[in-house]
Amino acid sequence: MKLLIFTLVALTLLPELSQARPREVFKIEIGSNYEGYSKRELRRRVWELERAVYQLQEQVFHLSMNNQKGQSQLEASWTCSIQSMGKTFTATKATKGAARAEVLKDCSNHTNAIHCDHSDVKCEN
Repeated sequence: MKLLIFTLVALTLLPELSQARPREVFKIEIGSNYEGYSKRELRRRVWELERAVYQLQEQVFHLSMNNQKGQSQLEASWTCSIQSMGKTFTATKATKGAARAEVLKDCSNHTNAIHCDHSDVKCEN
């Protein structure tokens, strides 16, 4: 038992060693009858789940950071506007086409679509 606890503590305190080499994905097995497991087996399964969750958290964090970098490049976005029936509708999207479509949709939803002509849409980057 003490050896198991020592091993778990050593693994959590030495993340540098685990990051120095590429990690293989840790796969967990799906159980069926938990009443048949011993306490030792249940502890092992909890440890495996914690390890798998930790790997997932790392992946989500790295994907999120990469996505934010990609989003900042897309933030050079387009804003389109249209005036119809005394109201001004605007939409901001990553592309000119998406912003134009969104502003026309918004205009059509709030007024009669006949008053929302695509030639009246003004867009700027």
